[in-house]
Parts: sequence; C-alpha cells; structure tokens
Amino acid sequence: MAVEATNMTQIRAARWKSALELEISTVELDGPGAGEVQVSIQSAGICGSDLHAFRNTSGSGKNSGLVPGHEIAGVVSAIGVGVGHVREGDVVGIEPLLRSVVCGTCRYCLAGEYQVCTADRGPGGGLYGEKVDGGMREMGTFPSPAVFPVPSGVDAELAALAEPLACSVHGYEKIGLRANQTVLIVGAGTIGLTALLAAKAAGSHAIITARHPHQQDAARRMGADEVIGDDEAGRARLDELAAQEAIDVAVETVGGRADTLIQAQHAVRRMGTVIVIGIFTDRLATIDALDMVLRELQIVGAIIYGAPTGKAEYAMALDMLADNADTARTLITHRFPLEEANDAFAAALDKSSNSIKVHINPNTQS
Repeated sequence: MAVEATNMTQIRAARWKSALELEISTVELDGPGAGEVQVSIQSAGICGSDLHAFRNTSGSGKNSGLVPGHEIAGVVSAIGVGVGHVREGDVVGIEPLLRSVVCGTCRYCLAGEYQVCTADRGPGGGLYGEKVDGGMREMGTFPSPAVFPVPSGVDAELAALAEPLACSVHGYEKIGLRANQTVLIVGAGTIGLTALLAAKAAGSHAIITARHPHQQDAARRMGADEVIGDDEAGRARLDELAAQEAIDVAVETVGGRADTLIQAQHAVRRMGTVIVIGIFTDRLATIDALDMVLRELQIVGAIIYGAPTGKAEYAMALDMLADNADTARTLITHRFPLEEANDAFAAALDKSSNSIKVHINPNTQS
C-alpha cells in the first residue's frame, strides 16, 4: 500500500568522521514521498572509490558526515503514491546514479545514455554515497526509477553485485562483444572479476591477469580459461599472446597510477579494441599513440551504465547474476554488520585478508 511521507523513522548509519574512521550514529529518515520507494538495506558493497574516501576523508572535507556506499540492495519496506512496479517485501537493487542530476532532455539522456548527461553534477559526481547519503545505513528512500526488482533466484546480497557488474556489461555492450572473441582482462579486483563473469556469460574465451594468489584462485573458480600471474613468466605469456595476435579485446580494470593501459594496448591484436574501465588518478596515463594509429586500434572508455538499447544495463547485470548466481556469490569474501564498518573497510584495504568484495549488512546484528 502506498504511503504519504509523514512519519520519521530513526535508523542507524555509518558516516565519515575522519581519515580511516567512520562513526555509527542514529539519524532520522522521512517516509517515501510520491514516486519514492523506501528500502530496508540488506547489503552494501565497499567499492574502490569508498576506499579512496576512507583513506582521504578529513573532518572538514566534502565527504565529512556523509553515508558512503553506492552498491546497494535490500527489501522494499514502503512505497510512495504513484509507485507500481514494486511492492512491500520485494527484493530490489538500487541503480545509484542520482536521477536528480540527470536532466532527461539532452541528446544523451534521450538516447538512453544518461550516464554522460550534460547537466553539471558538481563536486562529488552523481552517485549515492558521493553526493548524498549512500547505502551503509539501515534504510534509505530512493526515486522509483532507481529501484529495480530482481529476477527469481537473486537475493539482496547478489543484487548488490549488480552495480560493479553493470560497469563491465556497459563496456561490452558498447563494443558489441561476440561469443567467438578472445578477451584479456587486465586486473583481478572486483571490476576485473565481474568483467570475467560478463565475458564468460557472453560465451567469449576469457583470459585474466591476476597479481595475488587469492585473486588467481578466484578467477579460476569463476571459469577463466587462463590466468596469468604478475611475474616474469606472466609477462612472457602476454608477449606470446600479442605475437600470436590472439587477443581481440583487452579490458583495463586497474586504473590508479598503474601502467596497465599500455599493457592492455600492447597485448591486443591489430584492429583490436581496448576498453578502459579503470579510473586513473593520473590523467596522463600512457598510451602508444603511434601504435594505435599503425595497428588501427580502438580505445573505448566506459564509465558507468545507461540504457542505450532501451533496457537498462543495470537490469542486464541483474539477469546475469540470476544465470550465474553460484559463481557470482564467490566474489563476496567478507561480510560485516553495520557496527563493524571500520573493520570492514580495514579488511578491504588489507591485501593479506584475501578480500575481494566486502559487504556491510546494515540489518544484521553482530
């Protein structure tokens, strides 16, 4: 039954306090207004951008007091007037691109590419957890277009993986990945492993580079056709694949200050494609411009997801999770209740923890 936004609910939330510290506080949440959905949040994943904020937040900084988290899923607890596509008790995923900063009228929005809307999103981008409160709280209220009912077989924990998976789906949709192609994925963090999942779901031959042993094990569990280590033998194998013209598509998923973009470029065959998903902190990441011209390469950027075919790529990711539920769930290595949010972030930062995807479950008690 639809409700009016009248009653305030007290909820617990994890908020940025300072570098390497979140605090758990009690806040008030309005009920859903017209066209809004209130969600009891069951799972919120920690992303690399969350870790960056965790390391760098200051008490007076732009993130201070904000609730992080844009990988969000839960159960509908109430709906506002005019909402008809979900009802109380439904498991849902939240597409985190803020609809309030998407104009809906520019040429990109009209083409379903709302992720590159021309509206000025201002500091902090346009995601939950970066501009307004995100998912690391017991409950949130979201505009109905951002709320996606999940397919059968997908619970909230799996649905929270839809956001990182949709990034890879978007990249592959942009180039029209085909089943007979060979894909090299550079990097085996969460984005790299979701790119592996999406490539295998497309029927492609998937090769992945992985630095750490636990990432290599995860890639094998997820069905990688070949796992290449970050050592002399691995570099020799990449040279061999390049000489064989074996790689149709290379996907860079590391970003930061790594030299992985040039590695992806050198591995791909003539007239091949490099998809860049990793976020580089150095705007002058290295490419070989002459090589790009002489071998007629395509270098394609892919930031987040839209709906250029009419179906949201976030919804495509949810469908992919339904078809690959057991495999996808192996990505989630650590789960923490809300009151242990600082421990969750510490585990995500600590390579010795063997973490891949760390989830905070706001409605689970320790």
